Amino acid sequence: MGRPILFAPVSGPGGSGEYYRCLAIARALSRRAPEHPVHFLLHREAAVERDPRCTYHLLDASPTRATPAVIDHIQALRPALAFYDAAGRMAQYRAVSQAGGKLVWLSNRPKKRRKGFRPRMLARIDMHLIAAPGQQAPRLGPWEQVKWRWCGKPEIRFFSTIAPEADPERQASLSRDYGLKAGEYLVFAAGGGGHFAAERPVPEILLDGARRVRRETGLDCVVVMGPQYRGKIDHDDEVTVIPRLETSDLAALLSGARLAVTGAGWMMSSQVLSLGIPAILVPAGGADQPERIRRYQREGLAVAAALEPEAIASNAAELANDSRRRRELVEGVHRAGIRNDTGTIAEALLALIKD
Repeated sequence: MGRPILFAPVSGPGGSGEYYRCLAIARALSRRAPEHPVHFLLHREAAVERDPRCTYHLLDASPTRATPAVIDHIQALRPALAFYDAAGRMAQYRAVSQAGGKLVWLSNRPKKRRKGFRPRMLARIDMHLIAAPGQQAPRLGPWEQVKWRWCGKPEIRFFSTIAPEADPERQASLSRDYGLKAGEYLVFAAGGGGHFAAERPVPEILLDGARRVRRETGLDCVVVMGPQYRGKIDHDDEVTVIPRLETSDLAALLSGARLAVTGAGWMMSSQVLSLGIPAILVPAGGADQPERIRRYQREGLAVAAALEPEAIASNAAELANDSRRRRELVEGVHRAGIRNDTGTIAEALLALIKD
């Protein structure tokens, strides 16, 4: 049995994108190197999907705010590699090094990327994974290059998207289970589903929009409420309601859709775009979502819609009936180089451990 691999994503009762990004990588690692057990440090109130192949250590706060407990786990586990996604403190990073482990830092926003290039971080981390979706040839900025050369030269890797890979056989199975035909249904999924707008759970707003689309187009509509949805709706007379799906099953369901209406969280939007599915993005929670929606619409990668049933229905019905526009969106995503790099990252992490 090899030494453990430890993931410490930001986690809590709210957003869950960091955790699901780590989960996708963890599953890819487990498939490739089952001899390395995977462990997670997780806020005990995080309402997220858990993989039975992983061991979970529950904390009273997000790892960044639970340094004494995190260090105790690092010292006990002595991981071969610790993976930090927008989390952690310098004392934790030192503990990883003292335990003989490699340290990986993932940044998916400019602020986190800047943190990864602070001199103390550059001297400590072994690999910096930098999100660069939609960039054909990403590179370090001049000042980043200077600091990188002077302060330790950790391995730098750019990636487009981290998301579960779709399984065609699972897509066919889900279609049979819910009476769907590939290319003839729409998926509505906020993401985690825990956010509210106008004092309503966001998934219920999407549900209202889905009902309208069903009436207007006659197409099957599937609404995935999400693991953090706390409302009471678990079925509907007009559309298919799925309370929650494993992320791998959501990928399979999305892969057969004519289009998807989703929240614009980093993980959710990256997943649907990397699958090559025409997307309508709504601001379903998180301060970063409106700007992401504007950028993707400006670049011709997705359609924007306000978080209102009328706007959602209008945009979805129009796009569902416009094959040319759907094709243009998918072609734009391909030209932008948006792809799923989960497998490539898993291979890089295993190579880092071997080094």
